[in-house]
Amino acid sequence: MDSLPGRGATVSIELPALAAPGFDFAREEAPSERRAAVVPLLPADRAATKEHILVVEDEPTVAELISDVMADEGYRVETLLDSREALGKLEEQNYSLVICDLKMPYLDGPGLYRALVRRENPIRHRLLFVTGDTMAPRTIEFLKSSGLPYLAKPFLVEELKEAVSNALAALRSGERPAIAPDRPRAAARES
Repeated sequence: MDSLPGRGATVSIELPALAAPGFDFAREEAPSERRAAVVPLLPADRAATKEHILVVEDEPTVAELISDVMADEGYRVETLLDSREALGKLEEQNYSLVICDLKMPYLDGPGLYRALVRRENPIRHRLLFVTGDTMAPRTIEFLKSSGLPYLAKPFLVEELKEAVSNALAALRSGERPAIAPDRPRAAARES
């Protein structure tokens, strides 16, 4: 195998020939004639998206999962593990959507939302909450009163993709994003 950085690789493979009608395997070729050029594989071309997503999640593994899935879908993604830092970032940067955990230390999802409302930040309408606490009365009341979409943890990767796609489509059309339908916790499978 010959390899040059940035130029790909050339792989030589020698296989024993099988006798087959119509082929002349008796003629010997020089080894250099049996080389095949390998074209370097480039990352899959994705339509460049202008949609920029901020993931605010204090659990690193969940944050990484959400970020990886969104990046694989072609979105530009930033991740913050601290919601206080996110609040500052939301003052200086515009995002198409913010995927935010509801329960976090220091500043929880409702606190972040209320701070954005007080500051009249337009991003307050572009939140998608993820939460494992959809049974607590306080959580239910907040989710209903805010009218913002949410996704119950644990969720399937496909459910995350669908929730984000629906939220962004609604925002593009000027509608309020639809709230994800409740589903029984027993039916939910971890992604």
